[in-house]
Amino acid sequence: MLAITLKSMSSSLNPSIDRARQAERIAQAEVHVFRADQHAEICHELVDGHQAVLKAYGIKSLTTFNRDWIGNPKVIVIAAVGLGAGVDGRTGRLLGGARMHGAHTVDELPLLKAIGGQDSGLREHMEPYVEEGAFELGGMWNSIEMAGMGVEATFMIQAAMAALTICGGRHLFALTSPVTRRMQKPLAFFTEDGVGDNGYFTYPTPKLRATIARYTFPEHLKDVQPEVRALLEGIWQNPEGMVHQVHGPKGELNLKFRLEV
Repeated sequence: MLAITLKSMSSSLNPSIDRARQAERIAQAEVHVFRADQHAEICHELVDGHQAVLKAYGIKSLTTFNRDWIGNPKVIVIAAVGLGAGVDGRTGRLLGGARMHGAHTVDELPLLKAIGGQDSGLREHMEPYVEEGAFELGGMWNSIEMAGMGVEATFMIQAAMAALTICGGRHLFALTSPVTRRMQKPLAFFTEDGVGDNGYFTYPTPKLRATIARYTFPEHLKDVQPEVRALLEGIWQNPEGMVHQVHGPKGELNLKFRLEV
């Protein structure tokens, strides 16, 4: 789901194995979830980080590169921040991020701007979901340091799934790429049928094909992997302090989730 958006799940591309192995070890990180009318500096840094990651893979233009969403309280931001010896234990170093766009109308879904011109029926297809409460996950990227610790960007998707419920949403969409589509099944995201070219859209480049993935709460909760459900339930029980331990090739990483939405 990265590239996902995975429009932005379009966004999360994995770095090379060699570079990940050489990356700095991280012991602690915080997954901070907040509304985009707060922490403007972090929001701008997330766009910069997203651009840098995708440009390294030859993608120089993407609809998620804009900053129009900064300051919009309907956008939920997910920022992974390194923890260390800095002020209040925070180094301020961003290690990855994503965002969820809340939509009161279909036009507020970024995917309409990205791929709507490829299917005249897409707007009508999305309307019932928006009426029930829909968000779109995008702008997702993961740092070489996090990848080196054995952590895929799925932890940001899981944070979004937990936040969806807290915010009263029912549907979470993302544009998915070949890289991120393999993440769908464990997280109970299912590809939308009956849209595009047999479900596919040309995005974000002429050589890449995207699909629309959807997670719906509570119907799809029964289909998530047990360890994913345990993480979600842990966040719901302690949204501002739940800690999840990841055991990777470089040792243990403590991920602290702090949802302030």
